[in-house]
Amino acid sequence: LLELMENGSGCLNGSGAADSAEKAQQQQQCPAVQLSERNREAVRVIGQYLRELGLARSAEALVLEAGCPLESGAAAQFRSSVLLGDWDGAEASLASLRRALWRESSWSEIAFRLAEQRYLELLESGAHIAALCVLRGKLTPLQLSPDRLHRLSGLIMCSGPEELRQLSGWSGAAGGTRQALLDSVEQFFPPSVMLPPKRLSVLLDQAVRAQVSRCRHHNTSLSPDQLTLLADHSCQAAASVPSVCSQVLDAHQDEVHVCQFSPNGRFLATGGRDCVAIVWLVEAAANPPGAPRVRHHLTLRIGEERGGVAWLAWSPDSRLLLACAAEEATEVIVWEAETGDCIKKLKHRDEDSLTTAAWLPDSNHFVVGGNRGHFYLCSVDVGFEKAWDFIRVVALATRREDDGGTAVLAADTFARIRRYRFDTMQDETLFREDGPVMSMSISQDETLLAVCVASAGVHLWDLRLRVCRRRLHGLTHGAYLLHASIGGPNQDFVASGSHDARVCVWHRGCQAGDGAQQHLLPDKLSGHGGLVSCVSWNPRHHGMLASASDDCTVRIWLPASLAAAAQAASADGTGPGGAGFSSNGCCSSTVSKHQPPPLL
Repeated sequence: LLELMENGSGCLNGSGAADSAEKAQQQQQCPAVQLSERNREAVRVIGQYLRELGLARSAEALVLEAGCPLESGAAAQFRSSVLLGDWDGAEASLASLRRALWRESSWSEIAFRLAEQRYLELLESGAHIAALCVLRGKLTPLQLSPDRLHRLSGLIMCSGPEELRQLSGWSGAAGGTRQALLDSVEQFFPPSVMLPPKRLSVLLDQAVRAQVSRCRHHNTSLSPDQLTLLADHSCQAAASVPSVCSQVLDAHQDEVHVCQFSPNGRFLATGGRDCVAIVWLVEAAANPPGAPRVRHHLTLRIGEERGGVAWLAWSPDSRLLLACAAEEATEVIVWEAETGDCIKKLKHRDEDSLTTAAWLPDSNHFVVGGNRGHFYLCSVDVGFEKAWDFIRVVALATRREDDGGTAVLAADTFARIRRYRFDTMQDETLFREDGPVMSMSISQDETLLAVCVASAGVHLWDLRLRVCRRRLHGLTHGAYLLHASIGGPNQDFVASGSHDARVCVWHRGCQAGDGAQQHLLPDKLSGHGGLVSCVSWNPRHHGMLASASDDCTVRIWLPASLAAAAQAASADGTGPGGAGFSSNGCCSSTVSKHQPPPLL
């Protein structure tokens, strides 16, 4: 390949003089094909790809038959000189390419990078005097970056190649650094002169990602390079998206208002008007693999005087469960999820109304609030620590900041989403919604916020850019709270309850495009007999969705293929909880027969 690059004749990367006659004869035998500009570009991109794969002869044959050089002769000579370590030749070729640069000011940057590579290679080979001459005669006169120059000058004191590579982060002349140098400078040239590196690979990756973004049921963690190029990408809903009810959990005696999977996906917590919080254990079956099932673990009572469970929040380490009671309640309760032990009961003032909460990343601190103007920072160790007065809170979430601190996101009764920092006591408004905010849910990567807005659907906000990415419609509104959830391996799915007793599921990526496409209707899951107030995606089993309803049940939804396999496994006793699984695909009454522990 390097021999083909030597003289810059304009075929692959230039050809040797000894082969000129043979190649001329081949060109006469294979006259150039008349190609359109688009086809000539395709030939160049394919030829580059073949060259990157090491198929130099195939690339040369393509170029000869098409009569289309991959790049100009000067660019080919420049590439050849860099790969061969002919730095004087590289500088001469760069001089002839100077007028072809996007910007004239880029010349000094390229010259600096060439001299830097030359300097490092001389140090690696032990030629310290020659390296010092490059430092003084090539790098210093460019006056490009005093910091970079100071760092490079310090490397001359290295005792050997190993120390040089360790301190500089440079992998050596034999470590692909020359090719990496070429890749870094190609950005300064128009593609008509030098193709951007790995152009075909980039185009293929973009094509696959575009198909994935339009796939309504894409729910896999496979990267684009793991998906086939032989056919357009399309996921089957039965294999990827929750669509079939695999279990009905009927242990509650009244309306169920909230359901939340733990961050590790091992537990599911549910609560409602019957004044109990139930912790369920999520188990993955060995046969078939990956088909999760849910069984009862603990029943935790909050006391009938509190009016029911309004909200449940898991600590980030999935160890603690926090419960907020109904609007009249003045305290919150924290349990150990594994044992059911009551860790903390917090009550600050008799007039408090604490109906929502969110944990901070340390799994010790949390924030609680309500719509009567009470907003507190608390900890399991100490209790109430700080207060923000007169903040009427509807919903809470937390996210890490770039400086290492934690911001609290609070939706208030003025339809605002505001950011609070309890460490600095600073606050600001991020954005304002179109109507009253009912609830909100943050994605696992803390970049997206799903906000349920009364009579307006679910709005998906980008927290980094503070823009509304999607307005998701199709659910039925009413007077009661609805909770949404973001899920899937790439956080591409949004689910929400609805007043028409159905679960709505959207794929946010497939709705990119013009305004009309942003109002695609969701998939709807039917089965509940009453309002669906809350849904929750399992963060570990990405095809698993839970929904809580006023019909006193919690339903577990799986992709059709997993649900059928799980039912078959439970029927023959090979799956977890098989004895409690009825023939209609729902949990039998044995799930609700566990006796709750004494009042906590």
